[in-house]
Amino acid sequence: MFETNNLRIRAVRNTDFEKIHDLWNDLRVQKSLSPSYVVPLGNKFEETLRASAADALLYCIIETKDKGDWVGFVNLFNADRKNRDAMLALALCPEFWGRGYATEVLRFVVDYAFRELALHRITLNVFGNNAAAIKVYKRVGFVEEGIQRKANWSGGKWQDVVLMAILDEEWAALREDHGE
Repeated sequence: MFETNNLRIRAVRNTDFEKIHDLWNDLRVQKSLSPSYVVPLGNKFEETLRASAADALLYCIIETKDKGDWVGFVNLFNADRKNRDAMLALALCPEFWGRGYATEVLRFVVDYAFRELALHRITLNVFGNNAAAIKVYKRVGFVEEGIQRKANWSGGKWQDVVLMAILDEEWAALREDHGE
């Protein structure tokens, strides 16, 4: 449905849930997505995924434009309609990490959320040990708003949770600075 330079961002289909489930069951991905225990997620988890997609303000699958490779998902959820705020989640298959796809899809989704969905802010949480994700979020324009110190137990140690957000006026200023 939507396209960026290298990616297609489309609606989730029934056939995608097995891939989303597999992505969540990748240890590298699961430990960066959820503060819950990192455990194999069985068939019942697919019901949770379907409910999450149905309840989301926006839930999209990311594919490459050239080959149609399934890259991951992005969603805006827990939308607070009164305050025009939504949480953002993004997960890419590890084989697509480091290619600039996260930056590309985030720029599109942030722009779309502000210009078409009339959001005022987009909020996210990221684990403090995920330096690559924090760098991408900052590159797109997200600002650190706070840190929940030692809020997540993972890999035998405590890690911080970094709270980040971007406001519509910040995004507009960034677009203006880049002549868009």
